[in-house]
Amino acid sequence: MSVALVGLALLAVLALAAAAVPASARTGGLQGVRAKAKALATNVAALDAQIDAAVQRCTRATDSLVAVRREISGNKRLQTLALRELDVARATLVARAVALYKHDDVTALDAMFSADDFGDLVSRLTMVQSIARGDRDVLRTVERTKRELADRAVSLVADERTARKLVVQRDAELKSIKAQLGDRQAMLAGVRQEIGDLAAKQKPATPTPGGTVKPPSGGGGGDDGGGQGQWWPLIQQAAGANGVSARGMYRLMMIESGGYASIVGPSGYYGLFQYHSATWEGSWNPYRSAGITDGAAQIHATALALKMGYGHAWWDPSYSWAFSGR
Repeated sequence: MSVALVGLALLAVLALAAAAVPASARTGGLQGVRAKAKALATNVAALDAQIDAAVQRCTRATDSLVAVRREISGNKRLQTLALRELDVARATLVARAVALYKHDDVTALDAMFSADDFGDLVSRLTMVQSIARGDRDVLRTVERTKRELADRAVSLVADERTARKLVVQRDAELKSIKAQLGDRQAMLAGVRQEIGDLAAKQKPATPTPGGTVKPPSGGGGGDDGGGQGQWWPLIQQAAGANGVSARGMYRLMMIESGGYASIVGPSGYYGLFQYHSATWEGSWNPYRSAGITDGAAQIHATALALKMGYGHAWWDPSYSWAFSGR
């Protein structure tokens, strides 16, 4: 073989490689960004749930602190009341002693000397004992209450310190989660913008309702057996049967795979609409017995999935862009 023929053959091989790589490379790049967006969206949802839980913990901690402070306030009022009662009790006892015994201490001997008879003596002795015992009981009860309230005050101060520390911890935890959420949301917005830019670069010609789509130059179908336009009539049929937008389905297909039924994206996503095997084999899908790279099966299954309302959950943000113009 001459050098010229070898050179021509080499150029032909390079030309074929250049024609085949860009479409899959672009699709793979878009799929990679889309997978990143899905991961970020999942992370954002998880952080949202964490914020709800953190807010509840913050609320509980704050409620506990308020309750402890309420108890402290109530305990202080009781302490003040107990001190007043003690002062009143002492003053009352002194006044009663003065009134009954005319400044003299009453003893059993006084009762004996002042008694008219034995029955009167018994009554006077009983009264003296009751008064003495009652006085001691009143003072003892008030003093005990005073000590208990003082002990309770010490305990409540410790409880307040613990509750206040918990509130600070919960507040810091909530702020940290909110900061993480803000970062993830900003990253997600950036990735979605990147997806929009990539999708705009790969934006296919909008199909005319009722017509056909001309395959891209160079065939474009690879080993799928034809170009992207071969799927348009089938998309129209499946979309019409399920009451969804054929244009939206076509745009979604082009974003996801570029119209290549056998393409395999990052993280194990297959076919025209990039299904994961676990999703494809779900009970929702009556076409799951067909191969996951069967283009016709994916078109029918996707039309049904869109009808069932899975569009945003399974394909966003590609879905939102594809169906924005209906």
